[in-house]
Amino acid sequence: MLFLPDFNGRFPVGATTFKLPVSRKVLGTASIRRHGHEGTLKPALQLDEVIFTAYYPADVKENSFKKGLNWLLRSVSWLSSQQSNKAHCSGPPVQCKHLYRGTLTSQAGPTYLYCIEMLNRAHLPGVSPWLVWPFVYLYGTLLKVRILIPVYPNAPLLRQRSIAENQPWPLVIFSHGLGGSRTAYSQLCSRLASSGRVVLAIQHCDGSGHAFVSSTTGLGLYIRETDLTWTSEAKDDDKTMDIFRQQQLAFRRLEIYLAFRSFKQLIQDGYRGSSYGLQTIDEKSIDWSSWSSDVDVKAVECEKDVLLAGHSFGGATVASDAYLILCSDLPWLCNPWLEPIPLPGPCPPPHRGSDDALPQLLVINSEKFSLWKDHFARLIGVVQAWEPEKRRVLTIIRSRHTSFSDFPLLPLFSRRAAHIVMDRIVELSEAFIDGDVDTFVDGNATRKIEIRIIGKKPDGSPQRQFDLSLTHPRPSSMAPPQSGTASDTYIPLFKSIGLTQAKAAEAAKNAKIASSLRNLIVSYDLTEAHLDEKQATLVTALAGQLAKTESIEPSEQDFAIKAILQGKLKSVDQVNAAVKYLETHRAPINETEFDIECGVGFSITSEELYSSVMSYIRENAVTGWPNLGSVISGVKASPALRWANPLEVKNAVEKAFTETFGAKETAKPKAKDPKKEKTPQATTSDVDPGSSTGRRTVFEEGFLGALHRPGENPQTSPELREQHLRTTDGQVWTRFPPEPNGYLHIGHSKAIFVNFGYAAHHGGKCYLRFDDTNPEKEEARYFESIIEVIRWLGFEPWKITYSSDYFDQLYDLAIELIKRDKAYVCHCTQEQIKADRGEKLAAPKACVHRTRPIQESLDEFIRMKDGYYRPKEANLRMKMDLTDGNPQMWDLTAYRVLNASHHRTLDKWKIYPTYDYTHCLVDSFENISHSLCTTEFIASRQSYEWLCDALDVYKPRQSEFGRLNLQGTINSKRKILQLVDEGYVSGWNDPRLYTLIALRRRGVPPGAILSFVSSLGVSTAASNIQIARFEQTVRQYLEGSAPRLFMVLRPLKVTIENVPEDYLVMVDKPFHPKNPQLGSSQIPFTRTIYIDSDDFRLEDSKDYFRLAPGKSVGLFQAPYPITCTSYKTDSATGEVTEVLCRLEDSGSAPKPKAYIQWVAEHAPSGSPVRVDETRIFYPLFKSDNPLAAVPDFKADINPDSMEVIKGALVEVSFWSLAKRSIADALEEARARAEKAKAIPGAAAHEEGTPDVMPEQLVGKECVRFQGLRVAYLAVDSDSRMGALEEPSDVTPGRRQGDYLVLNRIASLKEDAGKGM
Repeated sequence: MLFLPDFNGRFPVGATTFKLPVSRKVLGTASIRRHGHEGTLKPALQLDEVIFTAYYPADVKENSFKKGLNWLLRSVSWLSSQQSNKAHCSGPPVQCKHLYRGTLTSQAGPTYLYCIEMLNRAHLPGVSPWLVWPFVYLYGTLLKVRILIPVYPNAPLLRQRSIAENQPWPLVIFSHGLGGSRTAYSQLCSRLASSGRVVLAIQHCDGSGHAFVSSTTGLGLYIRETDLTWTSEAKDDDKTMDIFRQQQLAFRRLEIYLAFRSFKQLIQDGYRGSSYGLQTIDEKSIDWSSWSSDVDVKAVECEKDVLLAGHSFGGATVASDAYLILCSDLPWLCNPWLEPIPLPGPCPPPHRGSDDALPQLLVINSEKFSLWKDHFARLIGVVQAWEPEKRRVLTIIRSRHTSFSDFPLLPLFSRRAAHIVMDRIVELSEAFIDGDVDTFVDGNATRKIEIRIIGKKPDGSPQRQFDLSLTHPRPSSMAPPQSGTASDTYIPLFKSIGLTQAKAAEAAKNAKIASSLRNLIVSYDLTEAHLDEKQATLVTALAGQLAKTESIEPSEQDFAIKAILQGKLKSVDQVNAAVKYLETHRAPINETEFDIECGVGFSITSEELYSSVMSYIRENAVTGWPNLGSVISGVKASPALRWANPLEVKNAVEKAFTETFGAKETAKPKAKDPKKEKTPQATTSDVDPGSSTGRRTVFEEGFLGALHRPGENPQTSPELREQHLRTTDGQVWTRFPPEPNGYLHIGHSKAIFVNFGYAAHHGGKCYLRFDDTNPEKEEARYFESIIEVIRWLGFEPWKITYSSDYFDQLYDLAIELIKRDKAYVCHCTQEQIKADRGEKLAAPKACVHRTRPIQESLDEFIRMKDGYYRPKEANLRMKMDLTDGNPQMWDLTAYRVLNASHHRTLDKWKIYPTYDYTHCLVDSFENISHSLCTTEFIASRQSYEWLCDALDVYKPRQSEFGRLNLQGTINSKRKILQLVDEGYVSGWNDPRLYTLIALRRRGVPPGAILSFVSSLGVSTAASNIQIARFEQTVRQYLEGSAPRLFMVLRPLKVTIENVPEDYLVMVDKPFHPKNPQLGSSQIPFTRTIYIDSDDFRLEDSKDYFRLAPGKSVGLFQAPYPITCTSYKTDSATGEVTEVLCRLEDSGSAPKPKAYIQWVAEHAPSGSPVRVDETRIFYPLFKSDNPLAAVPDFKADINPDSMEVIKGALVEVSFWSLAKRSIADALEEARARAEKAKAIPGAAAHEEGTPDVMPEQLVGKECVRFQGLRVAYLAVDSDSRMGALEEPSDVTPGRRQGDYLVLNRIASLKEDAGKGM
């Protein structure tokens, strides 16, 4: 006799095998032949009995029990005799390929054939070791030995005796894998039992194990597809192995349920005799009373915390909703094989209450299953649905698929490594059951590792391996990737496929992209593919896209690579479209559909293009030549014309305009106006409705001048119009409706200007309404920032409201919409909805739920509200017009399920309305007269009006204007977040960005932003403006308003030798030569001054007019010029360290040809002011279109976008200017706040709305000035300036701990005539 390894647990372990006879049940329509080709058919899935072995803590105190349970289910001779007896009547034994068609004898020859036959039945990747199961029978027969499990057969269950232990034993139910049995996992089950648990190991009789024995049907073997025959009732679609696998899973779940129910009944009610309930499989008697609960103590806990576990196909059984049968909250999967489970795969049960957490989940994987990429990706997708804090997927290195079973531990064959792996599996399992899995993992040798490709498999797919030499340290900083690292080793490899040195180096900079590109090169032997540079660039673009997605499988990746190599994909845009398509489509790929989506072989005749343009003009009610730009953009954006030649599109649009609206009039040359005296630029003249200027404002001409008057927007009934006019008193009412999921950027400034400015110009009112319908992405900081930015720009909302204020009304209208048969509840997946909508390319199809009865949709919608459904399981969709050519009329979603707490309504709602449903109705509730938005919502205007009319509510008029884009910038929240997270910028307010908080920090005045937007005008065409134009507007704004201070960026010491040491002249200096209202100051002029090092040269020239040896130069505002007489240099570097000069204060000095700025050294007055950092900003991106960069926008980042200069000097009047600037700004903010409060009804905000105090509108950036001949600068928020915290009567100056940082707002326009 040979024993499996013994173990030292807390309790001795007993094992009893139970049998439950059941009425004959047949599942499915598949059958198998009983004997040979001519044998009778029998159902493939027939259930006559349920068998399971219980492993449990045993009471062996009487020492009458002998350790050792036969590991084999039945001896080979017994099996042979059973089969021979059953086949006796059918003639002589027939040796044939399939054992279901022959007999099994005890001779070694036929048994060996049986083993060979089983080896031919391997279907599951990486599971061939399971096929040793038949060899075990041979092994035991030939050697005349028995393999025993070290447990006590049929020993009574140990009962808890002490009060402290007065707890029932926890219950574990285990489902075996392919080739397994109820005893094939005895080590795992016994060890769990020895620690104080009862484990039921189910014997599955579904033909998924390689052998099982039934007392009614005899020997059963593994069923493969060729063994199956289907009845005539079976549909063709059901005659597949996939369907049969699903039926096997259902069969297994039934076995688990019956085993659990009968065992629970035994525990609760006790044994009632062999004819009722459970029996033992052998004739030995057992102590049935030990299994029965008494009044005080339950024997086994069957009511809660039942752990359901399984390996391989058993893992699939557990994962396929078996846990729902037992209400198990602890699923535990060992190397689960998920392929048989239909997509999308198992999910946890719905919440039974608002306080219920999702079930916990542990998955223990072997190496090979974690390296099985497709399967592992599906596993991770399944795991994502479980309790986030208590879901774990762990891989045991060096483990195999068989490591969870007894096979690696069989006597004579076991190795030490197998024992170690089994120890780890049991320890992990027990830690999970006890709720301490994280503690266990933290206390053991664990690490995060990478998977690398080491070659190819015979089928050509990548061969993967864990790279144990690599670890993943946590990011230590947000610094951008550095060059000169190991990534440089990729450059030769990348060049080998045809990339230039520059492109190869660029691709190697990003670790993820470099790794992705390397994998493509190795996997597809691209070094031997002889790619040209263009194809190599496309492969690099593909690698960049693959690095950003986890949803592209190897088969889809193969398809994309072949499309590039075959020349089907010829541009980066096509590659991006291909990846987007492959993310949502699985192999086999529909090549025709793929080609259409990616523009492969796209062609269109001039007539077809012209016809499409004319259709666009008609559908969008284009009025004339002023709309030319927006029409060209709109036609290009049309999915059907995405791949058309841009020049041909432009020509077709111009032709259509000429034939529709006549020839375009040539603009008449403007007559030169007489020269006018310049007037100071007003900051809000275009916004102020009471402006007295004679010129027309932006609100009186063009797009805004042509808008309808209040009340002119059509309604379904006159009463709606009259009620609206009574409410608004005929005023213009607008709204600015941002989503509180990010910071506002420069593009939003135009929308703010248009909405607030248009209402103000007409004496109306403007709401600030937060579109807070997506609680998953909303944060308090965004609410606060948006309100603060709007007020910083100079606007005061009439009211601040929230879409959530109207959730009850929106819900009531949804009910009404259903009752009017204008909405229905849909249960389609997102993929099916997209497919039904034709992906915006093909004609839409009606959803299968579109015609469901009204009452049914009402009931389902209420179930949605009550939390019955999980996200994406149900949606309320509007029943619109599928025959319309506008995709926005194709049954848009009105409500979806979200399990998220809302910042205002908390947990009241389980459903939230969509933008398409909410926006127009809340506009209606708030009586908006002009719903002004950007042109990307043109198509939404039709659905906007449809919904208002469908509910017979007031219908505002939506009008669309072109959005504002600054070239060379990005405004995408996701991309800016990448820059922040990866350390390219310091935060959302980094002055190199064009978020409004970044522009504010940089020092750009709000009036300059409004002036810029106003100067662009408002039309339907998008404004794509160069950064230079924006900065020019800022310069023009600051030219007349910013005080001017002397500043030297790189100081050079100048000593005036012909004046005494204590020489001092106080110089009166105006802050602005043309704006006396800014005031003046006094600055010292002394023997030691500092000039900018750029204003001195050792070698003079004819076109140079500043300081040089023997040359004179003027000093701004100083009484006399100076002449250089000598200089000193650093002996080591040769650099000039000091210039010696003479003050030309006697005689008649020649008039200087140039003047330079200076600052004096004078300690008593605090001169000069030393600047710790001066930050000079340059464009963050190298090109005007960073989104076109390859492999992504980060490749276009300018590595020299910020220069920091330390030690600059500013004149001493800086301190008084700074203190006065802050005081003036604060006074203005407080006056605005008081004025706003005085307006009746203004600022009436809901409780809980963030309140922006005047102090929040005033920051250090209010201290702005022009550093003469340097730049426009502002104080950065990083500065520490103690003088600003002191009372007004304290003389300002530098204090201990101060740190002064200046930001360059904009450069100065250079004067070429002065040689600067």
